Amino acid sequence: MIMNKRLTMMLLSGCMLGNAAILHAAPSYTFTDLSPASSFAIANAINNHDQIAGYQSIQVPLPGIPGSTVSTFTATLWNGATGSATFLTTPAFDLGSVANDLNDAGQVVGFTSDLAGKTAAIRWENGITTPLPSMNAFYANPLSVNTSGEIVGIIGPDDSSRFLAHWDKNLTPTLQGSSGGDYAINDSGQIAGSFEFSPGNFQAGISLNGNLTAIGTLGASSDTPLDINDQGMVVGFGVTPSNNMRAFLYDGDTLSALRMIPGIGGQTFANAINELGQVVGSSVAAGGAFEHATLWNGYQVFDLNDFLDESSKNAGWVLTDALDINDQGWIVGEAENTISGEKHAFLFSSDHPIPPVPESQTYLMLLAGLALLGLKLQKKHLF
Repeated sequence: MIMNKRLTMMLLSGCMLGNAAILHAAPSYTFTDLSPASSFAIANAINNHDQIAGYQSIQVPLPGIPGSTVSTFTATLWNGATGSATFLTTPAFDLGSVANDLNDAGQVVGFTSDLAGKTAAIRWENGITTPLPSMNAFYANPLSVNTSGEIVGIIGPDDSSRFLAHWDKNLTPTLQGSSGGDYAINDSGQIAGSFEFSPGNFQAGISLNGNLTAIGTLGASSDTPLDINDQGMVVGFGVTPSNNMRAFLYDGDTLSALRMIPGIGGQTFANAINELGQVVGSSVAAGGAFEHATLWNGYQVFDLNDFLDESSKNAGWVLTDALDINDQGWIVGEAENTISGEKHAFLFSSDHPIPPVPESQTYLMLLAGLALLGLKLQKKHLF
């Protein structure tokens, strides 16, 4: 009897631990239109201090023509807690600017463009605009910055050639081979992207100190990694043998296609992953009937529009693309208004976001309790 009680307590402990990780308040989100005064805006990145980086369209005066304006775009930093926006300053005579990424130190990276189409790499920090050395390139586009301030992006000497560029903590750039797509860097210095493993042979991979590791493919060599977390997990999209675009997750060992929203079909794209393994991107229905912001959480897949409040839905809002997620589960991206046709940057904030899939250790404890109970019952029947 004492042994039975002990086993029962172990089992109950395992169940309670499992339930503690599994039982949460029902997920709910608050939708914030980050760019109500702009006709077009995108929120590209959010850090763990709820700062948001992206860009939005604005009207600026035409030089020398009083009363005339032209539409351009400007890099923007939003405060997620208040929704307030700050335009990031750019060098004189630039036509527009875009903020691509930011780290937890508040450093923002992106580019500016001039009237000739030349782009310049920029870092913004605490109100200071710093042009990044770019080897006199015609095209320079920093894409990702890690916590220590290392930056990766693309540099091109002309309007067609492209190379992977890495700026160290001192902002000194080095080129690391021909570019095959976008790139992201984590806090360990791992760079995810499309690399030229041999002349003309580009593959999805991870680079660390110049050493390349291929991460596999969904069926074609044109897989495009877009983000990497500190565990070395990589997300992006690739082409399947049936010639469909599918979001993928590389978990450090295996590259796998992520689930599709049931009954939708079409194509999926993964844009970002947080440190909890949650992935965000978009799902495009077969025939392009709609594009919906999507979250993958382990084996689960969610259409984020299912969590959009009714008043926002009635106002015409559809969350079309989720571009980043922080470790609190806050999500940013692009929303389209079906009434006005405008596209705005959005924030999905929450005190009760979709919880991450419980750690495997929780299930192991539960399974251990079940195994012990099963062993005890088996012995009881045998003797």
